[in-house]
Amino acid sequence: MREHLRIGGEVHELELLERAGSVTVSIDGQTHEITQVKREGAQVSFTWGGRRYTYLAAIARRAVTLWRAGEVFRGERVESAAAAAEAAAGGESSLTSQMPGMVLKLLRQPGDEVKAGTPLLILEAMKMEHEISAPCDGRLLAYPFKEGDRVMPGDLLVEFAAASG
Repeated sequence: MREHLRIGGEVHELELLERAGSVTVSIDGQTHEITQVKREGAQVSFTWGGRRYTYLAAIARRAVTLWRAGEVFRGERVESAAAAAEAAAGGESSLTSQMPGMVLKLLRQPGDEVKAGTPLLILEAMKMEHEISAPCDGRLLAYPFKEGDRVMPGDLLVEFAAASG
């Protein structure tokens, strides 16, 4: 399986090859062997480079989110690097919830110009606080929810316009 993920504003090509007990992952042409892969509900465990990792994972049609020890790793599936560049070059985009939760805090105001990675809101989900950040430079258009509102997977959290150029 070959996919393109936008992570932190950059597009990376991932290729996965699964076989008994292990997964070979190629990221931008560099190959890594992942072994002892185990998934129970939202928890994923694996060994990579001799070290054991355990994450909570939310894998949706368009996004992949991993949580571990307060760290959040997000990737957005895109058709290709060219399609991602075109989408980031301008136009409106949105950020959707990947899991049920509650909006704890709105950190910016509609109309604010923000840089990629700027925190936009805090979502409480799975007994943890998750920071939802701007996917690229642009302008926050609106929040469809207010603080204290409950959200479900796929709910729009932020309307966002990517900066052109």
